[in-house]
Amino acid sequence: MAIQATVDLGNGVSATNAYLIIPTAYVKKFNDDSFKLIYDVHIYKDATDRATNNDMKQVKCRTVDHHKLTYDPTTSDNPFKLAYADLKTNGSLSSITDK
Repeated sequence: MAIQATVDLGNGVSATNAYLIIPTAYVKKFNDDSFKLIYDVHIYKDATDRATNNDMKQVKCRTVDHHKLTYDPTTSDNPFKLAYADLKTNGSLSSITDK
């Protein structure tokens, strides 16, 4: 699964039609008995750059790269599904489409 979107990189710079994937999404229990869904996002200029699987071609964006959100352990949804749904609500993304 992946999404394509325009990413606001800050300082008036945007990456149009960027290709975003979530390579890791996991649930962690903390000492206070709370649960968090933690996921990372890799951003590439396009699907071709992603296909080369070269970390040097990743685009960095602090507001998109890493996320931690409250997780309900009674949910039956896949963590990746929840992570992609959350990513689509990120204010730094626009013109989002599923790939």
